[in-house]
Amino acid sequence: MAEPNKETNEIEEANSVSEAGSVEELDVFDDIAVAKDGIHKLLNNQFEESLQLFLKHKEESPLMHAGYSFVFFMQGLMSFEEELMDKALKALEETEKKCEVSDGFVKSIRKKFSSKKKRDKMSQISVEERIQRQIVVGDSLLYQAILVFTGQDIPSYIKGGWLLRKAWKIYEKIYKEVTGLREKSKLKKSGSKSSVSDVSTTSKGSEGPIDGNDNEIPSEVLDRLQGAVNFGYGTFQICISMIPPKILKVIEFLGFEGDRDVGLQCLNFACNSDSMNAPLATLGLLWYHTVLRPFFALDGANGYDAGCIEAEALIEAKVDSFPSSCLFLFFRGRIHRLRKQTDLSLKMYSDAYKAAGGQKELELMCLYEIGWCSLMQLNWREGLKAFTRLRQETKWSKCYYTYMEAGKCHKKTKWSKCYYTYMEAVCLGGMGDINGAFQLFKQVPGLLKKKNNQIEAYVSARAEKMKRAQPSQEFCRLLTLELIFLWHALPTLTAEELRPYLDVCDMQTDPKSLHIKALLEGAIFNQLGEKDMALQCLDEAIARHSGMKDDLHIPPFALFEMASIHMTKPETSSKAQAMLSEIKEKHKDYDFENRLTVRVNNALKQLKKASA
Repeated sequence: MAEPNKETNEIEEANSVSEAGSVEELDVFDDIAVAKDGIHKLLNNQFEESLQLFLKHKEESPLMHAGYSFVFFMQGLMSFEEELMDKALKALEETEKKCEVSDGFVKSIRKKFSSKKKRDKMSQISVEERIQRQIVVGDSLLYQAILVFTGQDIPSYIKGGWLLRKAWKIYEKIYKEVTGLREKSKLKKSGSKSSVSDVSTTSKGSEGPIDGNDNEIPSEVLDRLQGAVNFGYGTFQICISMIPPKILKVIEFLGFEGDRDVGLQCLNFACNSDSMNAPLATLGLLWYHTVLRPFFALDGANGYDAGCIEAEALIEAKVDSFPSSCLFLFFRGRIHRLRKQTDLSLKMYSDAYKAAGGQKELELMCLYEIGWCSLMQLNWREGLKAFTRLRQETKWSKCYYTYMEAGKCHKKTKWSKCYYTYMEAVCLGGMGDINGAFQLFKQVPGLLKKKNNQIEAYVSARAEKMKRAQPSQEFCRLLTLELIFLWHALPTLTAEELRPYLDVCDMQTDPKSLHIKALLEGAIFNQLGEKDMALQCLDEAIARHSGMKDDLHIPPFALFEMASIHMTKPETSSKAQAMLSEIKEKHKDYDFENRLTVRVNNALKQLKKASA
């Protein structure tokens, strides 16, 4: 992507090119085809080419402006860097304002860039254009909400929820309208005399859908608009279904629950449509199946790899369009990881890194996964390489990466450097460089930017305890295991990979760490299928934590692990329900509460469904 100090010049150059273009050229300009081409370039590792294409044409139609702001959105979302996310938010707000104006934006575009003949033609598709603009506004609000939600704190959820609510009002209205228009079109084709009610367009007997100029809207146009609105409508439904109930109350979504099944149906329709958003719907589905489903245990506590079949089918269906796409290779890596094929996962992430072709945001995204896979294999040296670079080249969270480097690891994103510094510290300590780890741990609390960011708050609190005395190598390795557990990554490891984790636990002798050790042993034994031993260790974790004022996450996470074991047997499902209810009712203000709450709610739904 262009450097920030070059952006103004690029926009001016692009506008000059547009001004100089002949009327004949503009008469044949197909914004739909150009927008789709721009998105394909973006997803095929041609980030700069995509940006330049949208910059050149962004003032020619709302769709092109939407593509322009989406490029910034993708860059911000992949990097999680605060500066890039702020830039993306500004671009999205600009698109929203441009398309919200009732007549101004499109009217001025027509007047400036179109001949009289083309203006007459364009005036005949006012309904199509109005719907497209409203969808763009809804998408802009949705993307803003997604960026805001990455803050992972209460204020972020509230602001993001408000943006989602505004987007929802648009999507709901347009979804009903377009669905009604398509139904009317189908009725005409079948020769039916029936009419569809509650559609905000005029109709004439048995004719198909009519726009504001008494011109019939082609069915292919309606299908494209349906795909466009379904992308946002479906994404919205899935997003809302993931928000904890107490957050829904705060943002006045009381009584509303996102329908995940409807959301998935909409995204599946969108990814097979002819809209600009089709490839984005595919990515959304891949993200859902390979990240959200396992991380939030949407298929129950024991259905970690449930989305792999759907994800693989999605990739295979698009292999001709995106043969060497970094993002599609990335999701292949996710699939292998969920299937406990860590070596294959590392290969896919490495291939994706190479395919990124120097695009920093994509490289760092892949490097983060490479670092995590190395860490999960207890390969401290390779983990350190990844997280050290991440801390140095990203503005996300040096706090986290320095922590991981001290233990022996690193990552990139919007948060502060706090997260990455922690990762580095953990990695160094795991390798045996205790002094190096100690020095990095001391830096972590000072790098904390947002106290209400749950990840930074966690790593900062952990590092704060180690400022007074050097941690042992054994304890640094235990902290690595704790991160892997909290990131819900233990289910992606084979029995062969998990056995060394028990050796790490056996090395712990400090009485102050035995509650953490017991929790991790319980979780590991659970994954190894040794349920009785797992329950014994988890009970011990809760008992050892009794009376402690810190590490408040230990009891609720231990209870969730125990509940996941009891859920597997009908005769103990009542115990599982009691434990899950106890988490919701008795445990508050602990690390990663929002994450666990989503898993608890989904587990309760699974139990309710099983007993129905």
